[in-house]
Amino acid sequence: MIQLNKHSAFDVKITAEKTNITQQTKDTTKNQDNTDYQLSDKERNKLSGKEAEQNAEKTANSEMPEYIAKMIEQLKELKQQLEQQKELLSQLKTQSDPEDEVIQAQIEAQANIVSSTQSQVVALVQMISQAMKDAGITDAGALVSAIV
Repeated sequence: MIQLNKHSAFDVKITAEKTNITQQTKDTTKNQDNTDYQLSDKERNKLSGKEAEQNAEKTANSEMPEYIAKMIEQLKELKQQLEQQKELLSQLKTQSDPEDEVIQAQIEAQANIVSSTQSQVVALVQMISQAMKDAGITDAGALVSAIV
């Protein structure tokens, strides 16, 4: 007899549900004239709202000077780096041995990197905001979308 603990059975159920949903979206559907039809990636993006989000971002970026758009791209990249650094710090903390000085030093160094990256994000947001004010851009939607 196989015993499963509560968490692994729950994880299996979630994985099975995700697989089922994925298969449903990839399955062909019937048109009104009963012919098979499969949604393209573009159609799926349109239905999910991703296309509208991408178009809004392109429109917002096209209205602003190139240097501000580049700063916003840098902000997005920096935020991705920050998330990676936080994840690495989290991994270090989970394998942490309170008495192992090497691991504790790595955790401290990684925490400093995370803190520094967070400071860079804040400084870049302030610089973008100031650059937008200097350029006379009153619509802060692009900045907000980059921050979020």
